[in-house]
Amino acid sequence: MRAPGTPVTLLLTPAFPQSETSVTHPYPLHTQLEVQCYCCRSQQSFIFTSPSDQVVCAHCRNHQGDAKVERRGEDHITLWSSIYDAKVAEFDALTVDAAAAAAANVATISSLTVEVAELKALVAGQFDRTEAGGVRDALQDDLVKRAERRGELVARRLDVAMAALWQLDQLHHEDPSNPAKCSCGKPITSCPESRALEPIRQALAEWEKRNVELLGSGQRHALPPQHPQLRK
Repeated sequence: MRAPGTPVTLLLTPAFPQSETSVTHPYPLHTQLEVQCYCCRSQQSFIFTSPSDQVVCAHCRNHQGDAKVERRGEDHITLWSSIYDAKVAEFDALTVDAAAAAAANVATISSLTVEVAELKALVAGQFDRTEAGGVRDALQDDLVKRAERRGELVARRLDVAMAALWQLDQLHHEDPSNPAKCSCGKPITSCPESRALEPIRQALAEWEKRNVELLGSGQRHALPPQHPQLRK
């Protein structure tokens, strides 16, 4: 159930009217919504109190009318630029967080692998010289299984993060035909996504190779559905 006061984002946006000020709109009343402004076409917050309310955001109310066409264009460019900059900053932060989480998970997996080996050796060493074989097996199984479950959970979280980063890398990498450009079309030096991915590309390649091998041997893998090996 949605918490009271939580904005509602409408995923299905109706066709825009012929004019920027439609006679009526189809949206619910007295509810905070995220819908597209009929003027600038960006997602904005609205609370409608009447079906005849204009679906025009606060940024666009001051440049309505034919006499303000030039100002309208300038205002839209300023608004779109600020929205783009905010989205880029948000994406950069998420990418950095994902890369840090991936690195931390790799370290945790290594630590847990060592822990499992130490537990096996410890339990076996303490009970090998006794007659409590059943107790030894039970304790060893319990301790090892707990550590292995922790390792599997961390590994799956790492796989989810790496799969998302792999998909991002498919959209932002050096163009083979023009090394000065990113595959998204931007100069490689000014693409924020490509710069964020650069420090972990080797780890991504190793993760991909390992999962392709798992796929080839019929084992569980974490390759995303878009991977070329899954399209064969």
